[in-house]
Amino acid sequence: MLQTALVKVSLKEPPGRVVEMLAALRSFGTQEAHLVHVRTAASRVFPEKKRSRLAILREKAEALGLIVEVHVLHGHVSTRVLQAAWQLNTDYIAIAWVHKAVLRQALLGSIDGDIVRMSDSPVFIFKRRFLGRTERLDSVLYATGFQATDRKVMPYLKDKGFHARAMYMLHVGDRAPDPATDKARREKVLDNLSRLANNCAHAYESVETLEIVGPVGRTIVKTAKAKGVDLVIVGKVDHPDMFKKLTGSVADHLPHRAPCSVFIIPGYESENDAGREGA
Repeated sequence: MLQTALVKVSLKEPPGRVVEMLAALRSFGTQEAHLVHVRTAASRVFPEKKRSRLAILREKAEALGLIVEVHVLHGHVSTRVLQAAWQLNTDYIAIAWVHKAVLRQALLGSIDGDIVRMSDSPVFIFKRRFLGRTERLDSVLYATGFQATDRKVMPYLKDKGFHARAMYMLHVGDRAPDPATDKARREKVLDNLSRLANNCAHAYESVETLEIVGPVGRTIVKTAKAKGVDLVIVGKVDHPDMFKKLTGSVADHLPHRAPCSVFIIPGYESENDAGREGA
């Protein structure tokens, strides 16, 4: 499921960070990487210094065992990256996180934020090495809202690409207005968490379920810090309803605040998907 990655390369990231991210991609079982650099300059002349930096990144990626292709494109960065992901039929997009000033943190910055918001493919936001390791994940946290995202995310959690020692299944919700209703709500949540945990238990040494009441984004970040996880996984729903606003805000919030890397997986279905599901 994660065989081929499109790696967005701006050449503004520290080269070492990009190489660390490439090593992290290998831990997912990725075998092929398309290094995509989009030029916004009007000049068609590609400076030799930048060409050399791309060549060095290619060599380092190949040294990690990846099959590598380099693409230099022109135009609007987020648009061209998304087009390339579709044209190259990559399994996901990888972005090396670079901390941005507070005034630029409305999303991830206009370019990366647009990619996360509009991508039909999963997006991996790489923030740091997996607790000093890039060869494997130790622990991951999946924040579930029991929506359409579960059906899209669960195949990834059961895939060897996300194999880790520990999995934390987290649901963050609101307390019901009265004790009896809240008890019923909590029982339903725990049942759903148990079902999801059982579905992927074979892929992990341990699976722990967590039910917490609180603000979604902040609670996910707090839990990720408390558990010391390497990766947070969330689904992104693109439907015109209130849940879209909630989930969208979380997907925008996490790359800024999470203490670790983040994998955002689109959870919506096209009409064709729905038709196949009902066939």
